Amino acid sequence: MMKPFQSYIFELNKPYEFRVKMATVNPKDVMEQIKHALDTYQLESVSAVKSIPIQEHREFPQWGPCECWQFDFKVTYPVTVPAIRQTLKERAGLNPDWINVRNLNEANDTDEQEAHGKDHTGALLDEENLQDAPGAQALAGQSRIGSLLKELESRKFDFAEDSKEDGKDTNATPMGTTSPMGTTQNKISSPVKGKK
Repeated sequence: MMKPFQSYIFELNKPYEFRVKMATVNPKDVMEQIKHALDTYQLESVSAVKSIPIQEHREFPQWGPCECWQFDFKVTYPVTVPAIRQTLKERAGLNPDWINVRNLNEANDTDEQEAHGKDHTGALLDEENLQDAPGAQALAGQSRIGSLLKELESRKFDFAEDSKEDGKDTNATPMGTTSPMGTTQNKISSPVKGKK
């Protein structure tokens, strides 16, 4: 079944949302340059800049514990994360080591998963039947690795027997004595021969 034409138009007009996280430079100081750079992709809106506490951020491992800021924005023009990062580098004059750009849905999912993993004891699996099952170490633990190696060593492998006959290649095949070019001449009928 075909979709109505209006749904195609709606899909074309949906905004593209991203989250920018910056380290060491407060985006409030350079927001005009950032907005001007993002106008390349028809900037729709920019959220307020939020300050993140000083800590080690996985996006900026080289900076150690540092203060970070983040903001979200929407653009109309379809664009990729690397293109936005490059635009912010070139047009806003920002150091690319200070910038982390992600799709908003990806950023929200990642933050949600990290929040779920904090202060969590035991397995992160939600299903109780997969948590600490009795005999699980025998199936996937270090002892299982040892038994797998022993099992592989005990197998007998059949190898091809050494053949007494020497292998032949194209150099050992007999060559012809006639040349493929010019060994036979085409019969040309003589115009004079036909007359008598």
